[in-house]
Amino acid sequence: MNKKHLYLGGIFGPIVFLINDIVGSIITPGYSPIINAVSELTQRGAENSILLSLLFLIAAVGLVLFAIGIALHYSFGKSKLLFFGGIFIGLLGIFSALTGTIFPMDPFGEAATFAGEMHKYLTYVNILLVVLGILMIGIGFNKQKKWKSFLIYSIVVVLIMGTFGALTSVLMMNGIELLGLFERITIYGYQSWILILSVSLIREEPKIKVKNTKFFFLISNQ
Repeated sequence: MNKKHLYLGGIFGPIVFLINDIVGSIITPGYSPIINAVSELTQRGAENSILLSLLFLIAAVGLVLFAIGIALHYSFGKSKLLFFGGIFIGLLGIFSALTGTIFPMDPFGEAATFAGEMHKYLTYVNILLVVLGILMIGIGFNKQKKWKSFLIYSIVVVLIMGTFGALTSVLMMNGIELLGLFERITIYGYQSWILILSVSLIREEPKIKVKNTKFFFLISNQ
């Protein structure tokens, strides 16, 4: 499997996540994507948790494959920032798979369980991983002239995530039922970042191959 195939995971993962979100919102009775958190789709006792957990797992696998592609291409010796950025995104995918399957969220207002507490703590870790991953990859690519604007985009994404993440806590404390909307702005902020980065990396691959082809063509005709 070459890098281009691995990078496809960065497109596949966010699309499957979106499909899962839409399907889950439709088939879960009384669920509102404006009011309810994404994790409530697979919370303990949820009717369609098996199907939706499977889709969450598939989306997470796509993310991990994408991260492996980055870590392999930009190895520790080439760029420490890009390498560790890829590692952090990969860990994000692994922990996201765990929170959507083995450690489901406890329903609001019910007694806490070990799985529910693990879900909560892993979610905090995921926030840290995605912020570090985005910033490290953005800074790492900033050394290349054609990627200069990507750092600005990465910073904007992190600021949006931080703003709406903080507002989500304010909403919950004041009983304002917009948790699902604000959480989704945060989640799809970084999901879009992953998709755009994946497309950009894939578009670079053919250009490299074309240059190599021209090189060998010139050599063979000398």
